[in-house]
Amino acid sequence: MQPSRNYVNMPKKRRFGKLIDLLDEVDESGESPATVFLCPPNVREDSDADSGDEDGGGTIDNLNRNLLQADAELVGQEDGSDDEAAESVAPTSHRWGKREVASFLKEREEACPYPQVNFSNKTPVEVLSFFLDDEFYAQLLQETRRYIQWRGKNVQEPSIAELKAVMAILYFSGYHNVPNRRAFWSTDPDLHVEFVSRIISRNRFDDILSVLHFADNQRLDPSDKMAKLRPLFNSMQDKFLRAFQRPPSSTELDVDESMIPYYGRHGCKQFLRGKPIRFGFKAWCLNSPDGYLLTFEVYQGASGTAQRPDYEAAFGKCGSAVKILIDRMPKEMRMDALHIFTDNLFTSLPLMMALKEEGIGHTGTIRQNRLRGCPLSSVAAMKKAPRGDTSVAVETKQGINLVRWKDNSVVTVASTVSSSRTVAEVQRWSRREKKRIKVAQPQMIQDYNCAMGGTDRMDQNIGAYRIAIRQKKFWWCIFCWLLGAAMQNAWLLYRQHHPGENQINFIRAIVRYHLAETTKPPSGRPSSASSQHRVPASIRYDGINHLVVPLAKQGTCANKEGKCKSHPKTACRKCQVPLCVACFVPFHAT
Repeated sequence: MQPSRNYVNMPKKRRFGKLIDLLDEVDESGESPATVFLCPPNVREDSDADSGDEDGGGTIDNLNRNLLQADAELVGQEDGSDDEAAESVAPTSHRWGKREVASFLKEREEACPYPQVNFSNKTPVEVLSFFLDDEFYAQLLQETRRYIQWRGKNVQEPSIAELKAVMAILYFSGYHNVPNRRAFWSTDPDLHVEFVSRIISRNRFDDILSVLHFADNQRLDPSDKMAKLRPLFNSMQDKFLRAFQRPPSSTELDVDESMIPYYGRHGCKQFLRGKPIRFGFKAWCLNSPDGYLLTFEVYQGASGTAQRPDYEAAFGKCGSAVKILIDRMPKEMRMDALHIFTDNLFTSLPLMMALKEEGIGHTGTIRQNRLRGCPLSSVAAMKKAPRGDTSVAVETKQGINLVRWKDNSVVTVASTVSSSRTVAEVQRWSRREKKRIKVAQPQMIQDYNCAMGGTDRMDQNIGAYRIAIRQKKFWWCIFCWLLGAAMQNAWLLYRQHHPGENQINFIRAIVRYHLAETTKPPSGRPSSASSQHRVPASIRYDGINHLVVPLAKQGTCANKEGKCKSHPKTACRKCQVPLCVACFVPFHAT
């Protein structure tokens, strides 16, 4: 028999456009897909700019000439295995049997829960402020100030109020689309957005974006390609973990990859064929089933410095990502009834054994070349079996249940928690009978389908209102993705206590609050109009952060309804109008 054609025998170096054509031909023939590595150009280490247009941006399928003519490599695969995880896992002796192993997580479900933050009485602004708090803005201001001094830029240092306005405008661009960011300040009546232009000028907005920084460029770790955002990563992940709300029973989480769209040049840029976002940065993410992001790590490529070489040697590069993400969780969370779900890119028997030794359950689809002698029915035989047929095996040495199930295709799932014997029924459409029929489905498959997909749901939430303002810096798209993750996390926390709140209304409430809060009063002498026209009611009567502050000069009391004619030296910090102490409470009372 002639061996099937595989990618290892093909020339490695090709033009990227030729490789895409080749993969399209191979896809029609039904062969297993391969991985394409797009060779990056040499990028100056002292620059964080890319060559992409600032406000333009190609679509996924319409690539520019430079990308199509760039050098690329085709990484060989066989049996659907990836080039890193499957082959790097050391072989281990296994003992196979048929007697199912019971779950070990039941004893841990009554463990004492770890402390949780209470968000029941919080407004949308207060929930998001848990992530974008004073520490976030202080860190951003400090590093921005250092960058201005280091580069000698002729830019005035931004204030905290300006930074909050910039963040609000970024979120605003996610649901208010204009051709480019300068259109917000256009004088044309069909483009002008007064809501933005009255807050900050166009040039000032551009100046602030040009100097935003999160790390000291003079102290970057040369081995970390994400060093420019590493302080922000650490800070945000700590807040994501502290804000996570533990479910009443066992905690089910999934690990999967998320693509961050990027069209410039960088050594960490990935190409994943068949994904909704094919070009960009890849991030390993740990999510709950509803999409809440607990922790993440941006993949730095096969040539990137390994964070844990011992993990890579034991579980492969992809499997080690699962272990690294779990290790970042607090000890109290890892001692809980934790159940991790992964797809076949990550799952391996050594990884399942290691997690079980730590008391962590694991369920995931697994590839054939990682089963190492498992006596399951072959995939070829299962393809000929009727829909709903199953084959069961148990690794008795470590207590791992495996099941191979025939649906539209054959899928293999391994678990240290779920049952392979318990069977339920699902409905499937039968072409032969022209109606929906009942098909037997193992409980392990149902558990996997219910818990897996949190990362995809997070991608859907972020992509629905993705920040549209772009910059010529490679880390800008990752920063905007992280802002979107913080917003969707805050919305999920808020929705637990307000089930009817949808995401767009949640984002709008925050944007309107911050942009209205930073609205400056008109210059010149104050008019004799009533103060209710000078201070929006949404700010005046919200009862949040109204504080008495001293004035350098006396002003006329703004409480016209009370007919106060005094000239106090005090004012309301939020409303930005003079108020005497006696009129402060009546002015803000509805």
